[in-house]
Amino acid sequence: MPSTLIPDTSDPKPTVLIVDDDAAPRAALTQILRQDFHILTAENARAALAVLDKHGVVSEVSAFLHVRPGEADQLRAAIGRFQGRLRNAPSEYMVKFGLVDMRHVIFDGDTRLCWITSFDTDWDPYIDDSITTLGIDTWVDWAQHTTEYDAEQLSTLAGVKKWIQSAQIPADGFFRAVSNLTLGEVKKDERLRTAFEKVLDEPGALEALQQPVLKPLLDEAAS
Repeated sequence: MPSTLIPDTSDPKPTVLIVDDDAAPRAALTQILRQDFHILTAENARAALAVLDKHGVVSEVSAFLHVRPGEADQLRAAIGRFQGRLRNAPSEYMVKFGLVDMRHVIFDGDTRLCWITSFDTDWDPYIDDSITTLGIDTWVDWAQHTTEYDAEQLSTLAGVKKWIQSAQIPADGFFRAVSNLTLGEVKKDERLRTAFEKVLDEPGALEALQQPVLKPLLDEAAS
């Protein structure tokens, strides 16, 4: 699946999927929205799922930076603090800004840093919400140990986004096996499974679930 990269000035448009069983409304909406959005279309729910399976909902960004000489250990400590903030943040925060995963990799003998992330929202809300939620100082804490760091630029949301974009290299390939699922949907599935297992623990639950209309649900739970 191709990645949806940080939008640049030549391609700033988000993507919209239009689903309608009538070709005329699909065509009309395409004409109306095509100036501001990349358009995907589908004639029914099955076709829409196929489009999502092909295009996915997960995007990725990879930025490559240089470590300030002699500051690799300080950078590692700052990355640890940053990752700690992520681990301790409520899951609803992760769902809000669409984080799928994020990693920092120091390489080339402690001289280079790769920051890689994937997310299931558009770039702007993802980075805006993640910086606001975690705090811009949390980002500066590790960014200051790179040679590309600019204190004035990284003092604003727009500056952080521009800073990351300047170091971003488009992925030549990107694949995610469950690219058609958002983090919110995954969390909802977890809650549904937990709730269903609690129901199964109730006296008489299995007998109630023998109703023919509930058989697909019971079969899926047993698989």
